[in-house]
Amino acid sequence: MSQDNMALLKQTWVILVALSWGSVAIVGSCLRPVSPWFPANSDDVCAYADLLRRDAETYFADVEQYFRCLDQQRREAFEQAREVSEDYVRVLELQSRAAE
Repeated sequence: MSQDNMALLKQTWVILVALSWGSVAIVGSCLRPVSPWFPANSDDVCAYADLLRRDAETYFADVEQYFRCLDQQRREAFEQAREVSEDYVRVLELQSRAAE
């Protein structure tokens, strides 16, 4: 493989890695749910009991979804790192062959 082809391969690899990092940041954004507000005053707790219960239940459902999202992002990041590692090994092998 010529020096020009190897340089082109390296540039292509760098661009692909940079684009893949950007796509993870854009596509994989898990939004942490906002904690519900609970009043300290017992009269307010009694007056808004149904609303407070719904807010808490909504929060717990949202936080479960958030954890699932984080788990999915983690799996995707590991898979991407594995793929990049394999690609990098191939690049190093090609570079080694070209140097011979």
